Amino acid sequence: MVSFRAAFLLVTTGVLLAWVAAAALPCPQHCECQHGTLLVNCSRLSLTSVPRGLPADVQQLILENNNIAKLARSDFRGLTALQFLDLSSNQLDTHGIAADAFDDLPSIRTLDLSYNTKFFDVPAQLPSQLTTLYFIQNSLIHVRKDAFANLTDLIHLDISYNGVESIAPGAFQSLSNLTVLYCDFNKLKDNGVPPSVFKPASKLSILGLRFNQLTRVPVDIPAGLEHLDLVGNQIVDLPSRVFSNLTQLQTLEIWQQPSLTTIADDAFAGLGKLQILDATSTGLNKVTNRTFDGLSGAWEVYMSLNKIPAVPAGAFHAMRNLSSLWLDANLITTLSPEALDTSILPHLSEVYLWGNPWTCDCHLRWLKEHIDNNNTAPAIDSPHLNVCNAPPKLKGRAFDSLSPKDFVCG
Repeated sequence: MVSFRAAFLLVTTGVLLAWVAAAALPCPQHCECQHGTLLVNCSRLSLTSVPRGLPADVQQLILENNNIAKLARSDFRGLTALQFLDLSSNQLDTHGIAADAFDDLPSIRTLDLSYNTKFFDVPAQLPSQLTTLYFIQNSLIHVRKDAFANLTDLIHLDISYNGVESIAPGAFQSLSNLTVLYCDFNKLKDNGVPPSVFKPASKLSILGLRFNQLTRVPVDIPAGLEHLDLVGNQIVDLPSRVFSNLTQLQTLEIWQQPSLTTIADDAFAGLGKLQILDATSTGLNKVTNRTFDGLSGAWEVYMSLNKIPAVPAGAFHAMRNLSSLWLDANLITTLSPEALDTSILPHLSEVYLWGNPWTCDCHLRWLKEHIDNNNTAPAIDSPHLNVCNAPPKLKGRAFDSLSPKDFVCG
């Protein structure tokens, strides 16, 4: 019978021998290995092929910034533990990848094929067990219907910076597990995004369509979406109830869009869970008492660098959780104290108003008094940057150089 001490020695000796054996595994020439050989970095070595003698226990293999143009099954044979493979910035194209190139990688989950500018299509021979695919800044123009048909486990997909002009109906039909989709900095127009094209991705949480050429919000976006990015498109207006099915949305980004001049009343209906609205730098030229209806949960609203000339007294009253409000660099000349009433907006703590052409008369005296009265909630950020545009005798004067008695009418 083996004693406890002897058994302990056997176990610890076995662990030590295993560690020594792992540590003794060779690192391919010129490559760098970390955590033993679990991570092998062979980037920027001007390689024309996958290096031989890769350690069998490697889990992350980085081959980015080389000149690899062909992949064969033999390149990865025996790498059964490999989970992450970075082949970005090489010379790969669809024809350079053998049909069975990834067949000996049962553990592969993340593949980076970005910056291979010879890719004009998504390779059909990608591992079906992938959960993350980076396909950034290649030469993809049209997303075929069957482009991702084999990738049913995909959770994260990034096809940004490709010049994509169209997505075929049904292109995401197989991606029922997809939660993150980035299609930023492409050339998508309205007719290149078919109705319901995103709908099969029913678990989609993040959708990035930043800097495309859309003139309207795509229809039939999955109802569970939490983050929608439409920055830098050419959207003209937000019609009433355009987001009404997105009841789980938490952030909406529509900034840097000079074409966007109109937000209809009730455009944000249904967005009770929205926390952040960023509509900075648009062409918005009107706000009503119903513009922000539906945003009862919003706590940060960015309306900077727009063309808003006036703010009605009840414009923000629907946003009872509002904490931070940015109205700087608009065309606002005066503001009612009711607009920032903390009895209606109890969480409002900071407001940004500088960069507007203020008319410093009796109607705005309350704001100067509020600032002078220790600037209690809501705090007006950088009050010294608020400058009068009228009347003529006060034009160019900053608020901090004036007293409340300077704000007079008549």
